[in-house]
Amino acid sequence: MEQRLSRTTLARVVLVASLACILGATLVPLGTEFQPVFVSCILCGSRGWADAVANLLLFMPLGAALAWNGRVGLRAVSYAFLLSASIELAQLIIPGRDSSLGDVTFNTLGAATGQIAALLARRWLVPDAPIASRLSLAAAALATAILSLTGALLAPAIPASTLSLWYAPNLPEMPWYHARVLTTRLGDTMVRPGVLPTRSRQLLLGGAPFSTTAIAGPPVPALGAMLVIENDSGGQLYLVGPDRDDLVLRYQTRAATWGLDQPDIRLRGAFAAVARGDTIRIDLRRHGNAWCLSLNLVQRCGLGYTVGAAWAMVLFPRHWAPWSYTLLGAMWVGGLALPIGLWARPRIESAVAVALFAGAVAVVPSLVGLAATPASEWCGAALGYAAGLALQPVLRRSLAATATGS
Repeated sequence: MEQRLSRTTLARVVLVASLACILGATLVPLGTEFQPVFVSCILCGSRGWADAVANLLLFMPLGAALAWNGRVGLRAVSYAFLLSASIELAQLIIPGRDSSLGDVTFNTLGAATGQIAALLARRWLVPDAPIASRLSLAAAALATAILSLTGALLAPAIPASTLSLWYAPNLPEMPWYHARVLTTRLGDTMVRPGVLPTRSRQLLLGGAPFSTTAIAGPPVPALGAMLVIENDSGGQLYLVGPDRDDLVLRYQTRAATWGLDQPDIRLRGAFAAVARGDTIRIDLRRHGNAWCLSLNLVQRCGLGYTVGAAWAMVLFPRHWAPWSYTLLGAMWVGGLALPIGLWARPRIESAVAVALFAGAVAVVPSLVGLAATPASEWCGAALGYAAGLALQPVLRRSLAATATGS
């Protein structure tokens, strides 16, 4: 009876926690402007798929928590639908929020997915040893595919079109950075505002050195463009500029062309000592699969996307503490390693799974254009695998107690 009570209490805690996360993520104001319009599109805007995946993941824990509390089926999914619809209506009067039919759709699909996962948990969480070891190998193979796909999605995507360079443009979605750019060099070619030489596309794709000299403008509260390279339809392909104290390099990735979010590469604190009117020299160069960024005497190499950067294609917050990005990268890789440990058994398939995943984390980055896996993400992988191993006896006891009704 005591065990049943503790399981019931835990299920209720998970339900309350999932609701708290949803309400915190959706009802907190994100700006000062109201957008009192309900948009009827399903995949909205340039990052429609990123929003869709984020909404799906946000409501999955709620669907699972409802199932663990005995609320299953169409009625439980309808609860999630009503919650999502209420949130979208509330966002009409919350500054910085926008409401859409797509949010309601993918929230509801997320809850349904969580329901299915919870109902199938007994079958796939603690299977027999032969099945578990094969699942461990399958999880390692899937993780390797995800790591490879991360590199493909974060590769630069610069279409074969006429490219144009603009200095300190006043873009509607960014604060205007009032800098005066003096000179810009791409590779060994001095370039000027306007249409760029034909070979510029290959230079950008190859990571040719890029340098510019400018007179700094006043600080900006968010990302501002010091120079932008656009295609013939006005799409931003390459942007360099300040974001508060950071120097930002942002180039269009395949992920961005497919409706996912656009992470960037940053030299933290580069503009901290720069005052309005100072002469600054910015140098960007690719070193292997990573970048070296410098602003006057501030320089750092080894910057770039790693295997743990996949989370940033769904939602990339630009003003979080630097350590949070490191933590999220480690958590992502740890999440990929957790099912390998969860299904690991003393069998050859599980041993191959561990070797495959470790080899992928070590080798895949160099093959798909990602920066070398940092120590933080290796630690995340080890902790994720260890967490999976630690969960095995816990899940066995919990499912056995549920089966006996004790």
